[in-house]
Amino acid sequence: MLLALAGCAGSADPLQAVRSAATNTLALTAQSTLALKGAQLFGETPTIVGRGEFSFPKGLGYEGLQLPSHGRRAAGTAYLVFLPARVWIRPVSSAALPTGDLWISTRLTDPQSGGAPTQAVALVLEGTNPQLLLEEIATGATAASRSGNRVVDHVPYTEYSVSVDLAKALAATSATGPLRTAMRQQLAALRAVGAGSRIRVVARVDGAERLAQLQFSLPGSKLGTIQIGLWKFGSAIPLSLPLPAQTVEIASLRLAPGAVTPDRLLRGE
Repeated sequence: MLLALAGCAGSADPLQAVRSAATNTLALTAQSTLALKGAQLFGETPTIVGRGEFSFPKGLGYEGLQLPSHGRRAAGTAYLVFLPARVWIRPVSSAALPTGDLWISTRLTDPQSGGAPTQAVALVLEGTNPQLLLEEIATGATAASRSGNRVVDHVPYTEYSVSVDLAKALAATSATGPLRTAMRQQLAALRAVGAGSRIRVVARVDGAERLAQLQFSLPGSKLGTIQIGLWKFGSAIPLSLPLPAQTVEIASLRLAPGAVTPDRLLRGE
């Protein structure tokens, strides 16, 4: 039965199959796994891993990233909470935060609105959020070809090589806030080196026509090769936001621009 379902995903036009799978997935909730291979943000580490859960229709997500030790920096887990207009960060250490505060909150302003230095953080944080790439594929995929069938943990997938035009995605998407900022930053990084506006994605579609595995790199992010797995679709994901009494706005920390970097915010420096 599973093999028969996998054949359904592979029988359609490749581009239409991938874009439909992205749209289908954006209508669901899912658990996620994350692996960052060759990331340059946190010192020399082979792989950084994370786990999360996301309600894509609500733009809601919770994620934990296991950051390695580096020099005097201790290993630990940083936590992220995503909403369409705001992101919360619980760093590995809260020692640098005001007494009683555990979370940092930021809107990650769109650069075209003349925002703050926190713009530079959006691409890295949203790069770990599967909703960013799902939105880009759904609105900006321009070409796709089948690259075979794969069976992972006894589950069959149809694999596609996908070309995504970020300029087209940005023009067509309804995403706002940090997601839109992250798209703009990718485009700026590509154009700075004369690389156009396209990225390549390896996408695996399951038998229920959902995008269940993704492999890609985000220009300008220094996240290396990003691998995302989605599973347990349809699980209940309640809204549970950090307490205001334990949260500090990033603007009130009065950090120097050089301190507003993803690695320092995630570690709590």
